[in-house]
Amino acid sequence: MEIKWLHYIPIYVALCEEKSIAGAAKRLKCSNAHISRQLQQLESILSVQLIHRTTRQFNLTYDGIEFYKQAKHLLDSAEAINAKLLSPESMAGKLRIAASASFGSILLTEPLAEFCRTYPKIDIEVIFTESPLDLIESGFDVAFYLTNSPPEGYVGHYFRSLQCKPFAHINYMRNQGEITHPSHLNKLNHILYKNTDFTLNNWTFNKIKSKENITINLEGSFSVNLVASMVDAMLNECGVAMLDELALSKLSQTKRSEIVQLIPNWETQPILPLYLLYPKRKHLPQRTKLFVDFFRDYLGNIH
Repeated sequence: MEIKWLHYIPIYVALCEEKSIAGAAKRLKCSNAHISRQLQQLESILSVQLIHRTTRQFNLTYDGIEFYKQAKHLLDSAEAINAKLLSPESMAGKLRIAASASFGSILLTEPLAEFCRTYPKIDIEVIFTESPLDLIESGFDVAFYLTNSPPEGYVGHYFRSLQCKPFAHINYMRNQGEITHPSHLNKLNHILYKNTDFTLNNWTFNKIKSKENITINLEGSFSVNLVASMVDAMLNECGVAMLDELALSKLSQTKRSEIVQLIPNWETQPILPLYLLYPKRKHLPQRTKLFVDFFRDYLGNIH
């Protein structure tokens, strides 16, 4: 059922409390004429005179007083509901999050824990996967993906791309001879990242402060679709792994000191941009917006 007078409530309450058209207009930041027209329309809809008004007097009728009491209660209730919905402290509900398995556990575990402590009434379910999902079809609210092309129909917030470098354990490199040029990498065994869509084995190296570049195809006896497993294999002296510094950020100081970066005077082009994604909607749920803003601030500081 359509309630035609509902949107007049704020104006009518302002009129009653300010006791003048001019006062209500100032309070609501609109013209006197607008307030006067709205009052006439409200009385026409209700078929009741609410206010006796002359050039000198502004008095509520009996019906006007009774309507004000109900209107005030209704407005207060609506404002309370609005405040509750918009208040971060009272946020509640569930969020389903999809995240890249390789970097999700590295990047997200700590901020997810902080978010849960800050907003304990919001339930978080995180699914780590290396396969991009249709968020809407799979019922996810937000995703963190490494992708060159965010899917159409989604809002994507870019954070950073991966800047991979060749790393190896010092024990593995002990008897490998001097490695000073990317071409020397061909004589080493490589731990490769490989999933159902691609293998990261073809790299172009650019010499820092020089225009020299070379593209090489790395070969290895070990391939895996999890970066954490690449790190473990490298630590166990299985070979060289092309890794972003983020992949090593959770290692202890002792383990980190056992790893060497090869050919530090060369660099590769950034790959696989990290995005925070969510479906493009006119009205994003408040808890989702809260989550997105929280992680934009957090991940925006990661380099």
